[in-house]
Amino acid sequence: MGLITNVLFFPVTGPVAGIRWALGKVQQVAEEELTDDAPIKQEFMELQMQLELGDIDDAEYMRREADIMARLREVRAWRERLGKATSGGPVRVSKEADQE
Repeated sequence: MGLITNVLFFPVTGPVAGIRWALGKVQQVAEEELTDDAPIKQEFMELQMQLELGDIDDAEYMRREADIMARLREVRAWRERLGKATSGGPVRVSKEADQE
């Protein structure tokens, strides 16, 4: 009976299963982008290089570092919400930026 039911209802259940699969893939990609901290870490490394090369001053570095760390905290919060592992400890901004 199961095979006959599957064949008879395939015009309805087939597209539903396809849509469910596609939405699952979209959700998976969205979760990966929300929880990927590699671009943020890369941006932070570039910021440090700019400071070391003298392209930016300490004040600009502190301002941009605070923005980057806030974004990194958001990514880690999404990881926790989605039940994914988080690496490292708490994300903190340097003491000088906290005083501003």
